[in-house]
Amino acid sequence: MIVDQAEKLRSIVSERINQRSRSAHVIAVGSGKGGCGKTNITLNLGLILSKNKKKVLIYDADLNLANMDILLGIAPKFRFLDFIRGEVGIEDVLIEIRENLKLIPANSGVVNFPKISGERLIQVINEILNLEEKFDFILIDTPAGISEEVIKLLGFSDDYILVVTPEPTSVMDAYAVIKIVYYQTGKANAKLIVNNVNSSVDPSDIANRLSLAAEKFLGVRVDYIGSVPTDFVVPKSVMMQKPFVEAFPRSAASIALNKIAMKLLSLNGVKKQNSFFGRLMEL
Repeated sequence: MIVDQAEKLRSIVSERINQRSRSAHVIAVGSGKGGCGKTNITLNLGLILSKNKKKVLIYDADLNLANMDILLGIAPKFRFLDFIRGEVGIEDVLIEIRENLKLIPANSGVVNFPKISGERLIQVINEILNLEEKFDFILIDTPAGISEEVIKLLGFSDDYILVVTPEPTSVMDAYAVIKIVYYQTGKANAKLIVNNVNSSVDPSDIANRLSLAAEKFLGVRVDYIGSVPTDFVVPKSVMMQKPFVEAFPRSAASIALNKIAMKLLSLNGVKKQNSFFGRLMEL
């Protein structure tokens, strides 16, 4: 009986997912190790895309160490797990950061994700499917590392970006992420940003070496979409709790990230898979 109920629920969920279309292009941003500037890159990319008349949602997916709201200097009234638990609706969780830019803030210090099933699961999926129809881009700030949840977020997104620094350990960890994402989800393409680059480093050389290794040993294509130089305004903006592309729009870091964002704008018209969040919930 329990098996029959589970199969019936799965059938209902799959039908809901397949019936709905979406406009949002989902981009997950990850890194093999912490300290690469992934969250800051995600926030500032989202801001640039929103200023180019795109409706953008940033989802902070780090349930243990939520940082996006700290970078913005805000104190959310509700967070994502409040919605999952059924305490509030998803619209109650959304925070309007700027015009065309909203945030789903994560929780901090959460060890176990709450289990949802039955009618509540269907309600959750319906609300999330509605979200995917309202935005042009959904940027997901994933936790660093290679946990099962991170691999799913990267592998099931329309595109995923890895943020690396010039340190050899960061590059090797990025290769490990590419490898595991490919083996576990079959996703055979990734995008790369080299962050915190100083004058003694050639970021294209780093990208070429990683790209050649991924192509040769995995058959995975790695597209290098740009680099962000070391810039004193980045840590300064963190202390100010303001995005650096707003606080210092003419800085070297802001100019570099604008060039990267322009490459992402073209992705919005690319054909999408079925609901990203729906497929995660279905799993």
